[in-house]
Order: sequence, then structure tokens, then C-alpha cells
Amino acid sequence: MAKTNISSVMEALLTMDVIEIKKGGSYTVISNSGKEEPMKTEGEFIGYTLLGEEGAICFRVKGEDGKKSILRLIPVSGLIAIEFSDEELLKPKKKDHMDREKMTYIS
Repeated sequence: MAKTNISSVMEALLTMDVIEIKKGGSYTVISNSGKEEPMKTEGEFIGYTLLGEEGAICFRVKGEDGKKSILRLIPVSGLIAIEFSDEELLKPKKKDHMDREKMTYIS
């Protein structure tokens, strides 16, 4: 029996020590919006940054006109979920004591 995409991803998640999302990958982010309904962001992951004193993730998304792209910063404290549909977007890594200096932690 062939493994489904979800079972392949779950197996990868269970066997790796560190999960990183890839720069340039397309993700869907659900975050707090300040309203009753959460905000849904679909776009390309650009990287991590600071928003004031708080960490934030940065995504390139299409503007309201559908043509011009804009950058959206989402504070990590407002994250609800990061969704992806392809295991290729995950970058599995084994933990290495040298990686601590290069890693950004989101808590």
C-alpha cells in the first residue's frame, strides 16, 4: 500500500529533531487579526525579523489590486498555524550543537 502525502509528512515530522520552513516556499498562515475572525495569509516566506521588540515572520503577498506584491509582518505571538501542502517545503535537519547559533526560536 502506497503512503499518502499526509502520512509521509507525519513520518518525517516524527523522525526529525528540527523543522524549519524554507525561504521562498509558499505557505498559508493563520494568525490573530485583532477582530473576531483570524487573518489568513497566503504567500512566499521571506524570513524572520523584529517588529519592535518582538520577533515576526515576513511573507510576500499580493496587494489588494492583485498585481503589486507587499510584505506582511506577522508577530510570532499572533501565530495560530502555519500550513503547507508539500513535504518538499520542509527542511528536515538533525540537531547539531553548532546550529544553536544559527537558529531562530519561536516560543
